[in-house]
Amino acid sequence: MEMFVWNMSISFQLLFIIVSGVIFLYLREKSFKYYGLYNIFLIIYVLSRSDDIYYGFQGLMIRLLGHTDGIVFVQILNFFIQIVFYSFYSVFAFYFLDFEKNAKKYFKRSLWVIKFLAYLFFGFAVLCFAMKNSDLFTTLYIYLFIPVMLVIFVLTLIKAIHRSGKHKFFFLIGVSLFVCCALMALAGTFIPSLHSKDPIKFFFVGNILETIFFSLGLAHKVKLINDERNRVNFTVTKHRHQQQISKLHGLLEGEEKERKRMAEELHDGIAGDLSAIKFNLAYLRLNNQLPENENVLHEVTKIIDKACIQIREISHNLSPSSITNFGLIAALENYCMKIENIYGIPVAFKFAGERIDLSSVIETHIYRIVQELVNNIIKHAEAGNALVEVIHHHPYITVTVRDDGKGFVMTKNGKGIGLGNIDSRIRFMNAKFTKLSTETGSVFRIDINLNNIPET
Repeated sequence: MEMFVWNMSISFQLLFIIVSGVIFLYLREKSFKYYGLYNIFLIIYVLSRSDDIYYGFQGLMIRLLGHTDGIVFVQILNFFIQIVFYSFYSVFAFYFLDFEKNAKKYFKRSLWVIKFLAYLFFGFAVLCFAMKNSDLFTTLYIYLFIPVMLVIFVLTLIKAIHRSGKHKFFFLIGVSLFVCCALMALAGTFIPSLHSKDPIKFFFVGNILETIFFSLGLAHKVKLINDERNRVNFTVTKHRHQQQISKLHGLLEGEEKERKRMAEELHDGIAGDLSAIKFNLAYLRLNNQLPENENVLHEVTKIIDKACIQIREISHNLSPSSITNFGLIAALENYCMKIENIYGIPVAFKFAGERIDLSSVIETHIYRIVQELVNNIIKHAEAGNALVEVIHHHPYITVTVRDDGKGFVMTKNGKGIGLGNIDSRIRFMNAKFTKLSTETGSVFRIDINLNNIPET
């Protein structure tokens, strides 16, 4: 039975040395590094529980150091290995329970105590070996190291209950069983009155139970680490997306300001100059009524009137006040009517669904997209008719622009009709843009989910 438990303990330790190493290489989580180191020294200790291995190693040391020194060295080393794997296990526990984040002061102080004990007992080991007194080292181990580690164990349990995540329960149950079994093995070894037969088997059983519960805690811990990484990645991605949106918003806002400035300059500057020219021509017409100049003056006046109308329309298109005054739907309907009056191409407008109530920024983006598409239809599609249709069923808005012409190519490079202006606005609204070519013309469709639009 003891051999079966011994073999099982060895198997578990080998398995978790591999598992801990792989997880550490993948996650770079320190707790798994120290758990792997703990398992390496623990498996050395478990292997030393085999009489063949123990006495074989002792024989080797006797040949190298002499009979007395060889025996003392092996006995001291046997307990020092326990100090090492208990120390690594404690450090692993601190990291596994997230004390470096949630209990920083306790983490630093306990880590200092563990390191101090390890160095102290290394000094004791050298001193006891020089004195050829392995019993002294064993006594120090039992009455100094074990009590201090038990105090740290109890304090760690208390801290873990209040500071660690749900994975703590798997660890606390496992480590409690391990400590109880280790104490039973220690008591059975050094208290003859207990008449314990093969007390080391309690240590092996505790080791197996601890490993089983740790495997459950390990799965939960890995899940927590992956959840945290996903959360961080999501936050970083969201931040980058917000930066892109902010950059787009700045560019589009700057473009709108520039359009507004140009519209004001056209209206107040060139339009004013043309009005002044028209007034002077009217004056010449009244004071120089020569028959040969009448036709010329009349034609120039007509040209100026037409130029004034075009400048007024350009100014309005650059900075349409109807959006602010009447909203998106009225602005689009008014725009379609003006296009038909100016260019003679019937542009029908249809609206269906619920009332639209959007921010002026989003309404401007939708208006500009429609404006860009309709202008390209007029200039390049050779269409006889066009249609602008808006459908709103919250939270979805579908804008469709169709024509019966030959269509036109939209690319992001310099060839064809530029997609840059439309694409920037589409990306800003997280919308979807689709172009379909049919036998009777082209269809451009913009699908907008109002829930996906960033705040402006």
